[in-house]
Amino acid sequence: METKIATNIETDILYSIIKFLKKNDWKLTIEYSDEIFDKGIDFDLYQFERNNETILLVWDNWGEGEIKATTETLNEIAKHFKVILKFGKPEYLHKPDIIDEMKYLLKFKNSSHNIKIFGKNLNQY
Repeated sequence: METKIATNIETDILYSIIKFLKKNDWKLTIEYSDEIFDKGIDFDLYQFERNNETILLVWDNWGEGEIKATTETLNEIAKHFKVILKFGKPEYLHKPDIIDEMKYLLKFKNSSHNIKIFGKNLNQY
């Protein structure tokens, strides 16, 4: 399945998507730690998983939100929230190792020993 990155998602819509995922059987596996002083102020990150699929969401106060997911899932999100997703140049989610780069700022909520992100296995930290 093709993976794409939607960009410039308004803050309210992005957080509505996060709430929706939590209520609809998506498992929150990684989150920007709430122990970091700027969580939700300057930056935020969430990763959800369901049925071997991953959705990664990032927000910052300058560029708004980004979502990395399969094309099918992005289309479902757009339809449900009645938004037209844009696919401009991402600030964060184009980085293949973003989770590894930020590992000390993240909370890992997955109980397994390995985390698989977009076909790449990472050891849990």
